[in-house]
Amino acid sequence: MRDAGARWVATVLVVRNVPGTGDRIVTIREASEHERTHADLRASRDHYRALVDTLPQLVWMERADTGETVYVNQAFETYCGPIPTTRAARTDRFHPDDAGQIGDAYAKARVHGRFCEVQGRVRDRNGRFRWHQFVFRPLHMGSDLIGWLGSALDIDEVVSAREALAEKGELLRLAQEAAGAGLFAIDLATGEMILSPESACRLGLPEDRPAVVDVADWMRRVVPDDRATTLRAVREASSGRRTFDVAFRVPIAGGDRRWIQAIGRPQLDRDGVAVRIVGLTLDITTRKDGERALIEAKAAAEAARIEAECANTAKTEFLSAMSHEIRTPLNAVIGFAGLLAESERLDGDLKRYAELAATAGSNLRTIVDDILDFASVEAGAVSLDSAPFAVRPLVDACVGIVGTSAAAKGLDLVVRIDDVIPSSLVGDSGRLRQILLNLLNNAVKFTPRGSVTISLRHEGMSLAGDLIRFSVTDTGIGISPDRQERLFRRFSQADSSIRRDYGGTGLGLAISRRLVELMGGTIGLVSEAGRGSTFWFTLALPLASAVAAAIPSRSSRRGRAGRILLVEDVEINRELACTVLRAAGHTVDFATDGIDAVRAVEAANYDLVLMDVQMPRLDGMMATRLIRCLPGSVAQVPVVALSANVLPDQVEAFRAAGMDDHFGKPFQPQELCDAVARWLDRSAGAILDAEPTLDCERHADNMALIAPDTLTRLLGQFHERAEHAFANPDAGFNADPARAAALKPPGTAAERAVLRAEAHALAAASGLLGFMPLSRACLALERATEDVAFDELLVRTQALAVAAAAETRAMLACGLVPARTASGAR
Repeated sequence: MRDAGARWVATVLVVRNVPGTGDRIVTIREASEHERTHADLRASRDHYRALVDTLPQLVWMERADTGETVYVNQAFETYCGPIPTTRAARTDRFHPDDAGQIGDAYAKARVHGRFCEVQGRVRDRNGRFRWHQFVFRPLHMGSDLIGWLGSALDIDEVVSAREALAEKGELLRLAQEAAGAGLFAIDLATGEMILSPESACRLGLPEDRPAVVDVADWMRRVVPDDRATTLRAVREASSGRRTFDVAFRVPIAGGDRRWIQAIGRPQLDRDGVAVRIVGLTLDITTRKDGERALIEAKAAAEAARIEAECANTAKTEFLSAMSHEIRTPLNAVIGFAGLLAESERLDGDLKRYAELAATAGSNLRTIVDDILDFASVEAGAVSLDSAPFAVRPLVDACVGIVGTSAAAKGLDLVVRIDDVIPSSLVGDSGRLRQILLNLLNNAVKFTPRGSVTISLRHEGMSLAGDLIRFSVTDTGIGISPDRQERLFRRFSQADSSIRRDYGGTGLGLAISRRLVELMGGTIGLVSEAGRGSTFWFTLALPLASAVAAAIPSRSSRRGRAGRILLVEDVEINRELACTVLRAAGHTVDFATDGIDAVRAVEAANYDLVLMDVQMPRLDGMMATRLIRCLPGSVAQVPVVALSANVLPDQVEAFRAAGMDDHFGKPFQPQELCDAVARWLDRSAGAILDAEPTLDCERHADNMALIAPDTLTRLLGQFHERAEHAFANPDAGFNADPARAAALKPPGTAAERAVLRAEAHALAAASGLLGFMPLSRACLALERATEDVAFDELLVRTQALAVAAAAETRAMLACGLVPARTASGAR
């Protein structure tokens, strides 16, 4: 070495003896350049391996002779996991369906010693197969093949997308074939239109090959009326770059026309300019024929509907006219026959004749009512009015109504009600009463001897309420099983002899069935010929509170006498109503038409107006509208329609005209008196809506804001309310202060609840009018809990109410109603 630096050297040791000596010769050659070359090769190999390890592909190298793996990259190790270095270990990871294809490609590459590509699935370390693109490249050293470089790129998403696209394409092809769609393309530059065989056939061209026509020729094949619409749709699609959908007609052999639907969209070039329009054509002739048939059928149905509505209107008008024409004279027949039958001046046969006439009139009324009820049910014009009602009184009332008929035939009437049935339920008591009376009347009618039993049985609970089974059992003629199904049909009875022997329309059970179904229940019967019948129905009725069921019982009080205006143009009906009402203690004025009625209401204060509807000059509805437009309190007078027009639409029209209620003709005298009493009690018990007070200054100020006639009416209403407050239903009305202490204390919680409700209402009215002691006593009574305290407060409150009534009566008698000031005048 000539310097101190370290050098790579190559030492060649030659064992050679120097002749004649014992020395050996050693040769040393410098090797720095050779070592640098090897170092560069190692660095290049490390760099290559680092680069390959960053690739996402699987990369490996194997020996050409044995196939043993000499290198794998990081991606290979991550995907495959640790596997043996043999070729068999690698090929075992190929999917069975792809292994042959991959092996064949690799074998050909080895035979020819050249590059190859193939696709297949490879199992990863978790056992899942994914598609890869394999590339095999030979590795040479000089002219010798020393190995193979393999790589596999994951193309699973690409293959999946390709398969999905192919599947969609196949589905589209199948849909196109199923729909019989043809294809077309319009070259916007040349104006040529390329048609598939299906599209060509639809235009009348040969169907065995595609066709090329220009747009003008296509338009000539379209029916002239459709050309402008079709061409405009195509132009708008190309200029607006949107899809178009147009239908047009083309003539075909035989003079008929085919409907074609064309759906297309423009294709754009790189600059966004539409260069062609592509789309589908469909033969929609069948659909268009169906649409035309549907339109014609709809028009026919509409015409039939209008005709049916006209027929229904005619039927309704006929029923309305017949109802009015029958009920008007029937009202006089029933009314006067009833008055004659009750008269003490008839003896013997004459009284019997009057009773028979009254019975016949009632039977005729039942028939008319059944026909109208069924017409209402059939038209769906019946609505339910659900409210709390007491069960036992309802049943007793029904039994009481049929009691006279049953007693005349010597029948026993039996009532059986389960103890577990609540005393108060919620439902339409009127419709329930109608059903029970129908069944009870039938039972009495068809039972010559024995008994009729009405039973109420509790059958558990449902989401809608208590399940109650109502049944009416008789010991009458019975019904054979083969005739039972007919009974609930309209105008049907068991056989013709029933109508001949017993009469009737055969509508009662049909109406009952519809009403029960409307209430959500079921109805049926159990019967055997000669052994009686049981008609039953089941309803789910919610439970009502005792207070809610007890409050309506106040209507049983004897009503006060009132001043009534009767508006009736038929003299015989007018005389009947006046006779009945005057006998009940009412003061009755009458008018013969609507004009006289309006004048009478304007001239006098009436408690109630009973208004006929069909009258000369001015009908009852228009008269009511005019009354509602009168100035002052007279506009609020209760108006009740007293008419033979009883159809639901007619009653609704009465209410729309301003009438408060409806009472139909014909009527029984007691029914009319009860209806009038209800409205007079309601008028007397109305809650005061003014704000006067007897406090000196405030009283004067408030009185100045109220018209004298209005104030007089309000004080009169309060007088009636206070005078009748807290009265026992069976004690009548008495303004004597000594009466208050003699009233029987309430015995049940329900009765106390009713009195608390009455005290609550009276407290507000008395406080507003300035009767503060009474107002405070009412509030204390409303809040009282103990029986002793309640009874004591009741006695005091009753005395204060009677005193307030007396004071109000004195004010009215003496005319102590302040006049209006100028600032308060109208």
